[in-house]
Amino acid sequence: MLTSPCLPLLLSLSITIPHVSAQEEAAVAVRGVWIPNSHSTFFESRANVAEQMEILASSGINVVFPVVWSKGHTLFRSAVAEKVTGHAVDPRYGDRDPLAEVLFEAHVHGIEVIPWFEYGFAAGHETFPGKALVKHPEWAALDQSGAPVVKNGFQWMNSLDPEVQGFLTDMVLECARRYDIDGVQGDDRLPALPAEGGYDPLTIARYRREHRRASPPEDIHDVAWTQWRADILTDYLAELRAAVKKVRPSLAFSMAPGGPSWSLRDYLQDQKTWVERGLVDALHPQLYARDLAGYVSQAEAMLKIEWLGSRPGVIAPGVLGSFRDYLVSEEDALGAIMANRARSLGGEVWFYETSLLSRDGALARALGEGPYAEPARLPWRSRAGWRPAALEGVRKADGEEVVFTLTAPERGTYVIHSEAPESNSESDSERERWTEVASVRLRSGVPVEVLRVSAEEAASIARVIGLVKRD
Repeated sequence: MLTSPCLPLLLSLSITIPHVSAQEEAAVAVRGVWIPNSHSTFFESRANVAEQMEILASSGINVVFPVVWSKGHTLFRSAVAEKVTGHAVDPRYGDRDPLAEVLFEAHVHGIEVIPWFEYGFAAGHETFPGKALVKHPEWAALDQSGAPVVKNGFQWMNSLDPEVQGFLTDMVLECARRYDIDGVQGDDRLPALPAEGGYDPLTIARYRREHRRASPPEDIHDVAWTQWRADILTDYLAELRAAVKKVRPSLAFSMAPGGPSWSLRDYLQDQKTWVERGLVDALHPQLYARDLAGYVSQAEAMLKIEWLGSRPGVIAPGVLGSFRDYLVSEEDALGAIMANRARSLGGEVWFYETSLLSRDGALARALGEGPYAEPARLPWRSRAGWRPAALEGVRKADGEEVVFTLTAPERGTYVIHSEAPESNSESDSERERWTEVASVRLRSGVPVEVLRVSAEEAASIARVIGLVKRD
């Protein structure tokens, strides 16, 4: 994210923000937030994940986009990444599985989780160099001089190379198959390539085969050359979508590309064709500005683009909430929501979670008590409650044993977890409180015994919950 040359620093205007009431709540809306592993404390500990997710839930957030591919490493257990990077999970997290933690805590609250493959075709950054291009130097994107493409510090793989595409596809599909996620998300680096790229021998040979042995233009922004490379990436996106949907048709396919005014020219992202071909379930263009007037100006400009303006419900823009020294005011945040609703947009995604959690959660409270007070169905779901909050087990003594039962609102497979009582011991403060104990099929409205233990064993169980597993 934030690969645009600069964030607009616009003059502040005096704008009156109307009161936002719960009665104005849209029935269908994205209320999302990105969770990065930079400039954020979210992933610092298991306890942090739980505490901060609870605050996000109280704010009315209905989907989170946690980073899972960043700085050359994954934040989930990946055999695909391990073969290339040497690590199944970013070594900073030890033996933890950050995505598994996010999935559990979010699903407890009925929040959908769509992993965000932030780095996409970037192998790393100058400050966090990845190992993919060390192991596979032939994967590097090359510019006209034959040098590896590095843009805004990001070290790029050649996204036009089928082998590199296969690496990303395998990683995404591995995540979809191993975890009960709700979708996948690419951004301004997936699928993408800086316009400087495409001058590697493999791509040049392909171009010459398709253009009567002519060489690629020297002008990196040549319109036909730009479109030819963008078409390759669009075809890849179509293949990736089909592969993801084959794993589970219910998986949402979300994209958060750069601004529509520059993403095709600078990063070969042809959003127009993506939308017209129906390749995305949700589009989150990055409309990042440091004041409300700047945001509204960008939203208006976006909607004047015919192919976007005719489909406002598919669009839930990325809104800048916090970045380094910037933190959005409550007034501007509420104003952005009102601006989106007035234009029939499909909601918004906050970049990033710190904006809601800072100032002792002030913005989270403002959203939860105002525009996000009533639940909203996500646009890619046919019904509300598709990802329901955890079912609470009922405890009952049965002689010398204790029985826990669950009554499901709908038929399905539920994963049962037991929680250990809170401990005042410092040595136990970081132990895993939750244990997965079973996976059971439940029928709608029928109480079912999901766990039976001795009275002694029951003393070590604070509660039992069930989380629906989506097929």
